[in-house]
Amino acid sequence: MADLTAYLVLAVALVPPLFRQSQRLFGSARSATHAPPPSPSSSRSASKARLAPFATPFSTTVTIATLALVLVSLANLVPVQYGVDIFIPVQAVHNLRRSIYTLYTAPSVYRASSHDDVDRPPFHIQALRGGYTPDLFLAYSAPITIPTTTLRSLIDAAPSLLPIGFHTLPKQQELQALIARLSSYEARRIYLLLGPKPLLDCTFCTKANDFFWYALPFLLAAYAWRILALGLITAHPDDSIAVAIRQAAGLFSRNPRAPPSSKSDDADRSKWRTPAVTLLVALMAIEILIMFELGQVTPGSARLNHWHSNLHLVRQVAFLAIVVVIYLFPSPRVPDTFHQTMQHMDATQQNLQSILHLTEITDATRAVVLDDRDLLRRATTERKHSTTDSAAQLLRAVQTQGGDAASDTLAQAQNGIRSVTLQWWRTAEQLNRQLDRGSPSASSSASAPPHSAAASDPSTNPLAHGTFP
Repeated sequence: MADLTAYLVLAVALVPPLFRQSQRLFGSARSATHAPPPSPSSSRSASKARLAPFATPFSTTVTIATLALVLVSLANLVPVQYGVDIFIPVQAVHNLRRSIYTLYTAPSVYRASSHDDVDRPPFHIQALRGGYTPDLFLAYSAPITIPTTTLRSLIDAAPSLLPIGFHTLPKQQELQALIARLSSYEARRIYLLLGPKPLLDCTFCTKANDFFWYALPFLLAAYAWRILALGLITAHPDDSIAVAIRQAAGLFSRNPRAPPSSKSDDADRSKWRTPAVTLLVALMAIEILIMFELGQVTPGSARLNHWHSNLHLVRQVAFLAIVVVIYLFPSPRVPDTFHQTMQHMDATQQNLQSILHLTEITDATRAVVLDDRDLLRRATTERKHSTTDSAAQLLRAVQTQGGDAASDTLAQAQNGIRSVTLQWWRTAEQLNRQLDRGSPSASSSASAPPHSAAASDPSTNPLAHGTFP
């Protein structure tokens, strides 16, 4: 036995590296025959193209998760009488346990710890049966005020208990216990609001609020896993979970050295996350309010009395509709690295053009200042005072008063630079206008007041539109 265990450990340790190495060699052998990838299409055509559900590992994961959620919701809408039951005999489980004990322990230990399981019922698996179970009053069209003996007789006279899900021997025992608990009006109200589980499982509950608090965690769990599933479906292709899925898929790829697949086939459904989660949280809040406050049960056989069955159907239909709409609604594709690089280069080119334009304006302003003695003297004086004093003032403000004072000082400095630059621009504009008209004196015209009509024209002054910072 020890030798077999050692061989299993060696196999587990050695087989995965050998398998990965063989995949790498196989991928490198096929790489020579691979055709070159097609040229990427434009971003507009890519955004309008139809999304492939199995194009990338992330889209495959989202598709499989969506199909699983749709199947679960549809199964919960199917009545419990439709489906297949799986029964595992106790003898088969008994033989399996005996084989395990014989392999890893002494037979005497198994005989000492084994019990007689001959009389136990077989294991019942209901995974392939419908998930909608109506309450007893709805299944037999009985009013909620029906006497307990009459309800028991009505159930006993039924040809089959399959429509209510109590067709096996353990379930029939639970049914008898449930009928015994439905002897009071308060118990029937709790049954119609919460279902049979709190009445059957909560042995320490004595008041109505005890049953409500017992059922609350199950309701929260029913919504919690749905919210987590929506988080996976609405994940952005650049999120950490999508990156982890692509990295995990790379471990099982035939060519580990190949570059990662393009994200242009992944849909961006992240915009649906907030409205979908908000809708589910609103439904959960409504169910909690109905459970504690709004759920009223009136005498008779009205459909509104069956709160638990109605809310089960509403919950499944709402979740199914949310998942289908999120997956099938046209969503934009995420641009791949090439298109993102082109967009960044476009933005960089526009910024460079703006900087070049500002540089030309600065050169023209410098030329005007150098040609005018008054402006040159004023600029030199302001530079001497502003550079040293402003820097010293800024340092003192940072050291004494903190970042707010420094921000105020910087704002004042920017306003001063804006006003001086505006005056320079108006002077340069006047000089250019006079040169165009053939004026002989450029110096006298350069010293003209800055509030002239020609310089204040907003169509020719880029500073009026906020060109400078």
